[in-house]
Order: sequence, then C-alpha cells, then structure tokens
Amino acid sequence: MRILATRVSLALCALAISIMPAFAQYPDHVVKIVSPAPPGGSPDIMAHLLQPGMTELLKQTTIVEAHGGAGGYIGSDYVAKSAPDGYTLLLGGAFTAITASLQKNPAYRPAEDLVPVAIFAIVPNILVAGPHLKANSVAELVAEAKAAPGTLNFGSNGVGTTLHLSSELFKLRKRTAITHVAYRGWSECVVGLLSGEVDFMFDNLNTALPNIRAGKIRPLAVAASARHRTLPDVPTLAELDVKNAEVSSWFGILVPARTPPAVIEKLAATFRTIADSEDFKRLVDQQGMDSLYFGPEEAKTFWLGEISKWQDVIAASKLEKQ
Repeated sequence: MRILATRVSLALCALAISIMPAFAQYPDHVVKIVSPAPPGGSPDIMAHLLQPGMTELLKQTTIVEAHGGAGGYIGSDYVAKSAPDGYTLLLGGAFTAITASLQKNPAYRPAEDLVPVAIFAIVPNILVAGPHLKANSVAELVAEAKAAPGTLNFGSNGVGTTLHLSSELFKLRKRTAITHVAYRGWSECVVGLLSGEVDFMFDNLNTALPNIRAGKIRPLAVAASARHRTLPDVPTLAELDVKNAEVSSWFGILVPARTPPAVIEKLAATFRTIADSEDFKRLVDQQGMDSLYFGPEEAKTFWLGEISKWQDVIAASKLEKQ
C-alpha cells in the first residue's frame, strides 16, 4: 500500500509539473472571445473593441466567434462547458444570468459554472414614452395604469431581455397591471412604439438616444443611480419615488469555472490596461456607453448581485419558465 501511495503521489507531482509550464506560457495559441449574439449586436461590437488590445498585450492572436441564439443562452452555455484554460472567453452581460434563470432545467448554472474576470462597459436603461401616450411623467403614467389596470401596454425585444424585465421590475415597484407585448427584436419593438401599438418601453439609453433627440419619443426617467451625462435633465426613477429599480446593460468577460488563478490574473491585468486606455474609452463613448473597470473581486460581487436580482424579479413576476 505504501508503494502504491508513493507511486500515486509521484504521478500527481509529475502531472502538476507538466501542467505548470503550460499555464506559465499562457497564451501559446489563439484566444477566442465568444459573442453570444449575432454579428452586429452589442456583444459582438464590444468583443471587437477588445480584440486589438488583447492581441497586442497577450502577444497572441485573438479572434471573435459568434454563438448567437436564445438571447445569449446558447453562447453562454457553450463557454460554460468549454475547457477551463483561458482560451475560450465569454463576452457576457446581464443576459447571461437572466436566460439561465428563465429555464426550468438550465444547461449551465451562472453562479457555479462561470467566473467573471472583468467588467468594462455599462449603459443604463431608460423609460421612454411613445408619441400616443398621454402621460408626460412617471407619476402620470402610474396614475393612468392604476385607473385602468391592464389597459396600458409596454413593448420589449423578447421575453427575458433586460428591456422586458426592466418593465416587470417597474410594475412590481409601483404595483401596477400593465400588459407586455414581446416583439421578435429591438427594431420591431421600436416600430411598435412609434406606431402606437405599445405605449412605452424601456430601452438601452444609447439606442434610444437618436429617437429622443429627433423628438420621436419622450424620455421619462433613467433606470440608474444618477442622471446620465447625455440627458442631464432627465431624472432617475429613484428621484421619482420608484426605488430599487435600477437596470443597466453591462459587458464583461467571463471564463469557465476552474480556470487557473494565474490565467485569470493575467487576463484581468490585460483588460485593466485596455479599459484604462484613452482609445478604448473613446470607442466605448462612441457607442453611447460608459467605460469602467471591475477586476475579478469587484466583478464577482457585481455578478452574484445580478444573478440574485434577476432570479427574484423572475419569481416575483411569475414569468413562465421554458
């Protein structure tokens, strides 16, 4: 038995020694950023903003690979089940937690199967009224909704998106009955808003801004902790007595659980350098978003908070799981 134990111990030591140089040399081949959205979507755009800096700093080719479908669920699951070696990264966001929470039997568990490395961009959602809505303020909107429960409706780009759940959270906080109309995509929802098919919607501030500036829709409130630099006259929901209803679309990098700490540290340092660069900040700003940097520990706290928040909203809203 002693001989067997010794042999097992020696074998494990040999394996550890053989693995250590591989991670010490990381990366020694192509690194892949998985965008869980079709080409041209926000995750795909953000992945391509990271790509040049990663290639330069890691001194290794970095590519972007699209794995779109099911609101980000397919691509997130793909990365969660990939080898935990730092060569397959996920361009994640709130959708990574939401889409799994909407499944009866999720293929991956966000809190256990994915680890955040960094968060580097964020944009708040904004409540916007269509041209046919009589209400000119949040107070008037709530009053109208309570006077005729179920009469008003709101649009979204699909069940389980942050645009949809922003409105569900708003309904919960103000205890109103408002009907949800789910469209197949963002552009169809905006057409529905402009035509009067739906009365209001929550949108990402950056994508809503052109229609706001053109006078086609009216901004009522920003779902953020502070007013946004692009619309300083628009109040936050909290200012209007809608507490704890902040919703932002954010973007960061996640890796499969059990990725070696040394690899995570190297990636985190790489993203910190990118996030601090003026060129990257300018590009993020051009997308109508705000740049920031959360390292592994801050990102983990934020990530777990997002998972908990959306699980609670989904449960409280009694949304049917798939």
